[in-house]
Amino acid sequence: MHFSLTHNAYGKSKVRLTKVTRHDGKHDLKELSVDVLLEGDFAGSYTDGDNSKVVATDSMRNTVYSVAKDHPLADVEGYAIALARHFVDHYDMVKTAQVDVREQPWQRIVVNGTPHAHAFQSGGSEQGTCHAEVSGDRVFLKSGLTDLLVLKTTGSGFSGFVRDRYTTLRETTDRIFATSVTAEWTWNKTQDVDFSARNALIRKMMLEVFAEQFSLAVQQTLQEMAEAALAVCPEIDEMVITMPNKHRLMVNLEPFGQHNANEIFMPTDEPHGLITGTIRRG
Repeated sequence: MHFSLTHNAYGKSKVRLTKVTRHDGKHDLKELSVDVLLEGDFAGSYTDGDNSKVVATDSMRNTVYSVAKDHPLADVEGYAIALARHFVDHYDMVKTAQVDVREQPWQRIVVNGTPHAHAFQSGGSEQGTCHAEVSGDRVFLKSGLTDLLVLKTTGSGFSGFVRDRYTTLRETTDRIFATSVTAEWTWNKTQDVDFSARNALIRKMMLEVFAEQFSLAVQQTLQEMAEAALAVCPEIDEMVITMPNKHRLMVNLEPFGQHNANEIFMPTDEPHGLITGTIRRG
C-alpha cells in the first residue's frame, strides 16, 4: 500500500511580543501575538525523520523578537511583511512564509487633559489583525479587526421574514442591536500606504454606518458598512465581515405587576444568530 504526503507546513503560534519605543519625552507601546507558518522543502522530516532542513520553531520564536528589534513597528503590516520576508530570504528551503498578527490596543492615560507620555490603559477587547504571506516576489496582505463590540438602543428592526410552524420570533421595528464585529480587508498594494491611517478610516466608516443607518437586518447593515469602507479606501479590494447577534431579550415583568416599556433586558450570547458576508469592489 502506498501513501503520499500531499501538503505540509509547520510553525510557531502565539509568540507574545511587547515593544517599547523610547523617544525623548514619550514612549510608544506595541503589544502583539504572532503566528508563523512555513511551507517548503520539509517533506524529509515527515517521511524519513530527516530534520536537516527544518528550522526549529524555537528559532522562529527568537526571530520574531529579533526582527521586531530592528523594525520601527509603526504599523503591524510592515512588520508582518518584514518577518515573512526574512524567512523566505534567509532559508533556501522556505518557499512560502505566512505571518498572522493580533495587536492588543493600549491607550494613553489622560492626566489633566494631556495624554501621558508613558502610562497606558487597556483599549478593551477589540484587537487589530494582520495576515502577510510572502512567496518569492509575491506579497499578499490583509488587515482587520476582531471583537469590536458595538450596540445601539434603537434604530434597528427585523420584520418580513419567513413565518411557518417553527416561527416564534415576533416582528419588531424597534430593538436593541448589539454585535461583535470581525472584519478583514484585502490590500491591492503593499507599499507606500499609511496602513495605520487607512485602517483607522475604515474602522471609522464602519462605526458611522452602524450608528446612523436604520438597520432593517444585520445583513443590510453589514453590506452598507463594507460599501462605505471600500468607497473611502481605494487601496483595498475586498472585505469579509462577520457579525454575530449579541441578543438583549426583554424581560417579562408582568408577574411582578410591572410594565416593561422597552427598558429591562437580559443579555445573552448563546444561542445566537451569525451573519457573514464578503463584499468586493466592482
